[in-house]
Amino acid sequence: MALRASKKLGKHLLNKNGITSPLVSARHCSSASETAPKAPHSSKKGRLLTGATIGLVIAGGAYVSTVDEATFCGWLFSATKLVNPFFALLDPEVAHRLAVSAAARGWVPREKRPDPSNLRLEVWGRNFSNPIGLAAGFDKNAEAVEGLLGLGFGFVEVGSVTPVPQEGNPKPRIFRLPQDGAIINRCGFNSEGIVAVAKRLGAQHGKRKLDETSRSSSSSVDESMHGGKAGPGILGVNLGKNKTSEDASADYVQGVHTLSQYADYLANILFLSIYGLSISLLL
Repeated sequence: MALRASKKLGKHLLNKNGITSPLVSARHCSSASETAPKAPHSSKKGRLLTGATIGLVIAGGAYVSTVDEATFCGWLFSATKLVNPFFALLDPEVAHRLAVSAAARGWVPREKRPDPSNLRLEVWGRNFSNPIGLAAGFDKNAEAVEGLLGLGFGFVEVGSVTPVPQEGNPKPRIFRLPQDGAIINRCGFNSEGIVAVAKRLGAQHGKRKLDETSRSSSSSVDESMHGGKAGPGILGVNLGKNKTSEDASADYVQGVHTLSQYADYLANILFLSIYGLSISLLL
């Protein structure tokens, strides 16, 4: 009894002074050490996967470096088809704006393969590398002329360009016909106006002339070796009139005087369904 009372008294005094029993402390330390997380380490499988990935990247890079520019260009054009489903999910006009912006920033493939010589032709004293062109309506405000020509078109036509900026028809105004693989365009001559277009074309004009001079000084054999088109491409400008204009002739005269210095040809196509105007063509 005396021994049991002595043990209780000793335990009471230890707890009162904030001192724990060495046996209890040792037991707690042992338990903590047993449950401590093990240090992470890389598995053999993970190291093998990382090594294989690095090897594939190096091998792929070495192979691509040996591929000629024309073949690589073909791969890029094929790869762009992967984004088509993404564009199909967007509103048609939003998708169109993204495409124009990408071409304006050079985020589209550039055709490096030369056109066959039998596709070349001369019209109005201008040499076309091929007869396939991009009609007016895609790049209405001359934002992406260089990028679009680089896609391989024989010519690109910008516009229609009106003297004064105008909004066009209310949105939505572009509609997809999935079953026909087509689009209905009811934009109604939306344009940023002659001043904005002339500023962009003026900035591009000097570079285009420099490219023409540079290419004309090189031989056709040299062009064939390096690939690419036989020239910077043909630029057309489509002129339009403002919806509220009272003098259509003055609108077209202003367009000719302002933009003819930058274009290889001018087109003036007026649709009967727009503002009750007749059809005419100005070359």
